[in-house]
Amino acid sequence: MISPRRFLFATIAITVVLLAGTALRSGALSTPGGDVIDPKRAEDPEIKSISSSLSHYIMGSVYDNYGRTDEAVAEYGKALVYDDQVSEIYVKLGSDHLIKGQVDEAVSSLEEALQIEPSNVKAHILLAIIHTAGGDYEKAEAKYKDALRYEPDNLKVLTFLSDLFVVQQKLDRAAETYEKILEVRKNNAFLYFNLGLIYSKLNQLDKAEENLQKAIKVDEDFLEAQMVLGFIYEVEGRFLKAIEQYEGVSRLDPLNKEAYIRLSQLYYRLGETERAIEQNRILMRLDVTSPAPYLRVFSIYIADRNFREAENVLREALRNGISDAFVYAGLGYLASVEADHKSAVEYYRIAVEKAPDNALYLFYLGAALERVGRKKEAVEVLEKVVSKTNRLPEAYNYLGYIYVEEGKNLDRAVELIKKAIEQNPNNGAYIDSLGWAYYKKGMLNEALEELEKAVDLMPNDATIRDHLGDVYMALGEHDKAVREWAKALEFDPGNAKIEKKLRHGRKRLRQKSSKE
Repeated sequence: MISPRRFLFATIAITVVLLAGTALRSGALSTPGGDVIDPKRAEDPEIKSISSSLSHYIMGSVYDNYGRTDEAVAEYGKALVYDDQVSEIYVKLGSDHLIKGQVDEAVSSLEEALQIEPSNVKAHILLAIIHTAGGDYEKAEAKYKDALRYEPDNLKVLTFLSDLFVVQQKLDRAAETYEKILEVRKNNAFLYFNLGLIYSKLNQLDKAEENLQKAIKVDEDFLEAQMVLGFIYEVEGRFLKAIEQYEGVSRLDPLNKEAYIRLSQLYYRLGETERAIEQNRILMRLDVTSPAPYLRVFSIYIADRNFREAENVLREALRNGISDAFVYAGLGYLASVEADHKSAVEYYRIAVEKAPDNALYLFYLGAALERVGRKKEAVEVLEKVVSKTNRLPEAYNYLGYIYVEEGKNLDRAVELIKKAIEQNPNNGAYIDSLGWAYYKKGMLNEALEELEKAVDLMPNDATIRDHLGDVYMALGEHDKAVREWAKALEFDPGNAKIEKKLRHGRKRLRQKSSKE
């Protein structure tokens, strides 16, 4: 209920604003004079006090309109000298203190407004905003609920409250609040869109789809809603429907890059690689400076093992002025596939120069250096990699295995390989490296345990079988050694080194048999 004092203040305010508007239109910016009020009524002390307070309040509002916040605050302060029982003055002060970044002063003014008028919704809203900014969501929620007690259908408050629920991940309550807003605003596409997003996060995809379709029905050009609806179809596995949706977006907005990206991924997923490439070709024309579509097309060709076209794409990127690190890393990979490790080293070196913080490219360089026999440089590079990141277990294993093969720094090798296994405990190759390191250290039982695990994980790997055969031979279990080397030759026929071991093992078995 509005207090009599506030009603009187508001009534005079309307009159003064109308007269002040006339004065402002004529260029005047002075404080409204006493002649605004009927002289007979002005003799009433209460009227006179309210009139003086109002004059300063009006001037404060004028200064606010001109962005002169300091002067506005001063005027509101003067208004309170004459009448300190008007909540709107405190609300104005609170708002201006916020503009000036004076949060404590703002809170004090707004709480004073609520002491005078508990139903002042503006004060509740501003306090809720302050609490939200300060991360005190519980107090913010309480203030919005206070406001709704007085104005239960206030759409601004309901919208702020729903956003607060989203921030707190109270998505069920956010959805309920949006549903309440939409009871009043039935044709607001943006509200349907927001509600659709909330339901998608709640994994209630049917409701998400329903609200997104309503948003599009209200505004058929609402591209964001159409894109999200397409993504919902993807999540549901309705790929053809998603393609139809994204194609509709691309017709409405031929420059919408995200639509072409989604189409590319969907076509590739459905095995239509040519159509996937076509979408990326469109992206290449839309943004001639972007490396992303070239990278996607390169990846498609690599997955299809079409190395010639993969290289053509990278060369095309270079011709078009796109010389990003990934282009040279890709050329390095293709050179490695062709066993041209010397060229791979040069390409990877350029990639590292262009992206010195990319640990993966540095790892590729180290591996390529090792393959051309430049082991000292390879070790230096790989040590840099493991000092830069602990997220490349392959680098830890590769460096550790080099040390093992050289028969030096074996303790360091074990440490590195264990770090790789920590990140990928079921990787048979890493476990093989650890077993082989133990073998080189003379820890045969430990080596046997690890290598038997590695064989269980990768039974068709010739190298692991070869290593396990060496351990069995060292333990005097010649029959098991022969068995493992024979298996290794099945997976790597013609390996002269393993053939020699197998002949030697069989000879030892014959000798043992003859002695028995």
